[in-house]
Amino acid sequence: MQINDILPKEIDAIIFDLGGTLLHFDYSFISAELQKVNFQIPQDDFYLAVARANHEVERQMSLGLGATDHARLPIFFNALLRELNAPVDAEHFIHTTLIPRHTEVNLWNYVPAGTSDLLQSLRKKYRLAMISNSDGRAEQKTIQFNLREHLEFVIDSHFVGVEKPKKEIFDMACEKLGFPASKCVYVGDIYAIDVVGARNAGMSAILLDRTLPQKNDCLVIKSVFDLPKFLL
Repeated sequence: MQINDILPKEIDAIIFDLGGTLLHFDYSFISAELQKVNFQIPQDDFYLAVARANHEVERQMSLGLGATDHARLPIFFNALLRELNAPVDAEHFIHTTLIPRHTEVNLWNYVPAGTSDLLQSLRKKYRLAMISNSDGRAEQKTIQFNLREHLEFVIDSHFVGVEKPKKEIFDMACEKLGFPASKCVYVGDIYAIDVVGARNAGMSAILLDRTLPQKNDCLVIKSVFDLPKFLL
């Protein structure tokens, strides 16, 4: 399939997911905690495990589980620990280490160097915005990591009362931008949430997945740093 069959010829806006797309799971924290039990995992292997854990989240969603972002969190944590083959009691580690840390600072808090520069480059050609399934901290995180200045707005599901993949949250973004969905592209890391939701709203979508699965209805890339190849 040609790229022109997946992305529209006229794109006016790029709408980003936050966690797993611009803001990544905290490898440093998890690595340090697992080193306490003499377990080490290279960073690249860690993020491959994150991608595979997302696949398990999607599988559980297909079974009718994980209907909300909050409900999907322990599913993701359990799947990640399995993918890592971490020598810990998963339930204990999740409830005594991961959830308390996430409540305190949000475990999606690593931004690769160059992310702000990437957004600045894209902003010269496109209007940029964000839709995030979050807990009320999405906009604060974009400010903390110098991303907010590149985004026209941040829609946080916590405040609008609707989560991806529901069509309504994508419609809100189009209304704010003043563009039809057909001229917007959504970039996210979970197919069942980000791609399915965007396409149901009439948008094209770009999936970030380090395992590079074959998809017929969206462009699949490993990283946001691949975006310029297709959009600039």
